Amino acid sequence: MDRSAIDYLLFLEKNDSFFYKNFKDFIVFASEVNKNLQDEEYIDLKNAKDNDYKVLLKDKRTSINIVKNFFYKVSPSIIKQIDYDVANENILFLPKNQFKDIKSRINVLDKSYKIEISESNKIEESFLLVREYTHLFVGNILEFTDIEEGLKKIYLESITSLCEFALAKHLSFNMTLAADSRMYIFKKIYDSIYKMNDSYLTLSYLGYLLEGKTHEDIVKYLGDEKIVNYLNKIIIEKKPCNDYINTLSVVMALKLTNNTDNIYNLLNKFYIKAAEKDVEYLKANLIVNLDQKEAVNEITHYIRNNK
Repeated sequence: MDRSAIDYLLFLEKNDSFFYKNFKDFIVFASEVNKNLQDEEYIDLKNAKDNDYKVLLKDKRTSINIVKNFFYKVSPSIIKQIDYDVANENILFLPKNQFKDIKSRINVLDKSYKIEISESNKIEESFLLVREYTHLFVGNILEFTDIEEGLKKIYLESITSLCEFALAKHLSFNMTLAADSRMYIFKKIYDSIYKMNDSYLTLSYLGYLLEGKTHEDIVKYLGDEKIVNYLNKIIIEKKPCNDYINTLSVVMALKLTNNTDNIYNLLNKFYIKAAEKDVEYLKANLIVNLDQKEAVNEITHYIRNNK
């Protein structure tokens, strides 16, 4: 039995017990959602993934004003924080080459912070900005002590995704930006479904190692030497399988979006409950459900009602 495979399993068990206990169910869930999404919806998502945004925003103030106008519907008090951050240059739009696998981040410096956004001059800037503000507003979820790390991250990203869906609803009434806003969300849904393939391949490779398969056999099973080398690097370097967080959080946020009459009030409620550290509210309203049929129905409902 391959020692690196055993070490990787121990790494997962120690660093992400929630994923470790449930990874078989997660992989089946992701695979079934992938298989059962209808061609029509897949084409809509793939078209969004393969195309770029059309509208160039006038300037950075435009990107920020879009966010301010949106947050006015959620909680007007948030606008004061945004104005403060603008005045103190806490929001930075930086060249794309200063980012690697992410498009936005928060750099905490002592008691202050900088929100850094990958510059594009497109609507994506506003979506990234609301993402980072949501991380600021509900980030204390990661400090909760009675919830597993993986589950805390799912809660955080579910609320963050809900905020993005709320911004998309806000922009759906804007004749200029509605199409690009919808494209952003469709790209997000596409990635949430198909990036899970990385975890699927990693765990498949891990299984082959644990079964004692030879390198040649594994290449035959996976079909490509480059893929095997890529997966081997993940195992050796002990990189976490985090894409399940995005997959589950998007589906959970979609369900909330599809089943609320006022997404802005719902989002504000989550902000308040997170600030109050109301763990029971989060547990009751952010439920991890691995029913692939329900997930496909929620995805389909959203796409068909937002074309």
